[in-house]
Amino acid sequence: MRLLPGQPTHIANHSIDSLSLMRNAVSNPDVLPTVFELFKDEYTPLTTLLNVKGMKTKGLYDGFSGANYKVVKSNVVQYLIKHSDRVKLHFAKGPGGVTFECDAYPTQPGRNQSIVYCYFDTNWAGPKEVIELNDNETKIYIIDDQPPVEVGGAWRHMVKIVTSTNESFINPELMEENSEASVVHTMYEHDFSETGNEKYTFDSYGQASMTLQRLKYSYSGTAEHLAVDKYWTMHKGHASWLTYAEKTMMERAAKYHEYATIFGKGTVATDGTVLMKDKQGREILSGDGIIYQGDGAYEYPYNTWTMKFLEAIMEDADLRAGSNGKLELAVIAGQKAINGFSKLMRESGFVTQNNNVVGDAETKGVNNDYDYYEFGGVRIIPKRWRWFDSEERPHKELSDGTRKGSWDAIFVPLGKTSSGDNQIELVQLRPPKSGAVHGINKGGSEMSNSADGSHHHFLFQSGVISRAKIQRIFRPYNS
Repeated sequence: MRLLPGQPTHIANHSIDSLSLMRNAVSNPDVLPTVFELFKDEYTPLTTLLNVKGMKTKGLYDGFSGANYKVVKSNVVQYLIKHSDRVKLHFAKGPGGVTFECDAYPTQPGRNQSIVYCYFDTNWAGPKEVIELNDNETKIYIIDDQPPVEVGGAWRHMVKIVTSTNESFINPELMEENSEASVVHTMYEHDFSETGNEKYTFDSYGQASMTLQRLKYSYSGTAEHLAVDKYWTMHKGHASWLTYAEKTMMERAAKYHEYATIFGKGTVATDGTVLMKDKQGREILSGDGIIYQGDGAYEYPYNTWTMKFLEAIMEDADLRAGSNGKLELAVIAGQKAINGFSKLMRESGFVTQNNNVVGDAETKGVNNDYDYYEFGGVRIIPKRWRWFDSEERPHKELSDGTRKGSWDAIFVPLGKTSSGDNQIELVQLRPPKSGAVHGINKGGSEMSNSADGSHHHFLFQSGVISRAKIQRIFRPYNS
């Protein structure tokens, strides 16, 4: 969907209706992200990208129950999460706030085949299994015949280092809190070995709560009779128009929707309780944006773009092929971040032989903007989001006088999970509502109050599902 410059030269075989966009949205909740495409260059880079790629739910309604989605309330959608059987362990603090204990060698744990007690955040590892630590060299072995026990909120494992020399020990830095580890194989005694480990992973449901928003515009009875500016739109060959007031209201709705999709913070507890209530005690519902879903976004402070920095982000990203078979990563960024990224691409050789000259004679120019960059098997799609630089946004100045927010960017994977679900997905459940309250300017049965004017209201509800980790980069305050 797009805005047309000026008035169409001719309209044939089309029904022209100033409220056609509104009516379409009211009758079909899935169309709202398409309406927000009108403002993609200014306000909705992520919403538009997800909509164009079809990364949105379709056909959901109150009471819906399917293989991958359940609508448990008029404002809550549960979605199936396919669990991987490749489970990581993380060192966790046990009793006394330590992640490991070795009485024989506290600073050289495991030396001379001494026993080490390790504390993890899960009981996935069991007796007789080998665990690889995050240096990808050190292996430890669970010597116990019994499953791990929970102590002080963590799971205690009795281990020894796998080695052929008594001088070897486990580097304590490998066992710091949150350090990763993985079960890699088993080792059993050759004679009279008993039992084995059972492991199961079960699919579960995540939950997305909808954020309800409401906007309105008003006009006086006198203004109603004056000529109004019309903004023409085109979608799939169909022309319609919005009045200036309608366009302004939809612009703000688009801005609010984009912000809630990315930065919205939820007010719903895991048990479904709505924590936020207004002065009258009424529930105020809001869902988490992609930044705050799950365990939250990975965060990377930076000062300048380097290829090493970008490659590190790409390595950490949960990249999966989308419906087009490509590994795609969207970069939604402020102006400083876009400038730095573009400069890095130019310096890295992403410039064509003709130096990107476009046009002829007086119209000739150089265009160094690209829709995407592809290298290392990954397609990176940069999109500027003006909110990062907006005067409306609270901002803090860095020591060089630039706005901190202009350096912000988020990385959003655009693929599908192993089960075929979209990693990021817009959710539209309840159809938007639109209506008007008229005064004496209308009179008769349509009159609701004595004011000489009308109020038009627009109510919409939206949410987002994130099945992937989002990455956020930012420039620190002290830069």
